[in-house]
Amino acid sequence: MKINKDKSIGRVLFIVEGVRTEFSLFRRIFCDVLGYEYIEKRRNNAKFFKNKNKSTSKVAVINTEGSNISSICDNNDYLDRIFEILISEYNFPVDNAAIYYIFDRDAKSNLNKQLIEKLIGQLKNAYENDNGERGGVLLLSYPSIEAYIVSNFIDDTYLMKFEIGDKVKEYITTQNKIIQLNKITAETIEKAANEMMKYFKSEEIDFCIDNIGQMNEEVFKRQETEYNKQKAYNLVSLLSIAFIDLGIIEE
Repeated sequence: MKINKDKSIGRVLFIVEGVRTEFSLFRRIFCDVLGYEYIEKRRNNAKFFKNKNKSTSKVAVINTEGSNISSICDNNDYLDRIFEILISEYNFPVDNAAIYYIFDRDAKSNLNKQLIEKLIGQLKNAYENDNGERGGVLLLSYPSIEAYIVSNFIDDTYLMKFEIGDKVKEYITTQNKIIQLNKITAETIEKAANEMMKYFKSEEIDFCIDNIGQMNEEVFKRQETEYNKQKAYNLVSLLSIAFIDLGIIEE
């Protein structure tokens, strides 16, 4: 896996669960490491943030209205209002952007397994889904986005097992001299992608970037089986799939 800092990715929208870690992570990656234009809107802040970078690549990061994965399909206009502002005030054409939903598979906070399975089946293409529906890919981290951060620094993370995201946060605290979000670099982003690929290889899951939905379903099935046996998930984040899909990371 090799990072391509010169790749122009156009407009990309990340819709995330949390209000802190994901934003800090994406600011580090897209502002500091890659130098993209960057916009964010957190649900607990009335104002938008925009950096001063000028680039042909522009990334927006926003929340769903709530932290639960069910917020993706809530019947309200919260996301539509944010989309309207992105379009009218920030020249960010949402309907022409690649969209990625970044959520945790924490069995204690996102309890509805059937809903997650349904969303994985529906949200499988960043630009356009079945029946002309707006694009969007659901990418889970097991059990939380901190799995991605750990995989930037630790070898063979897919062999580690955690029940919930809070346990991963505790682990990061014990390794705070090694695992630091502000130490993420192009090289550690490459490492995180390689760590994810180790999981696919170990589970003998074919990695095909043109069929993200099928890969998602297979990973979810394997991880749920593991959780039922061990009451813990293999520490894996699928965030790197977005970077490969966009060409930021090249195989």
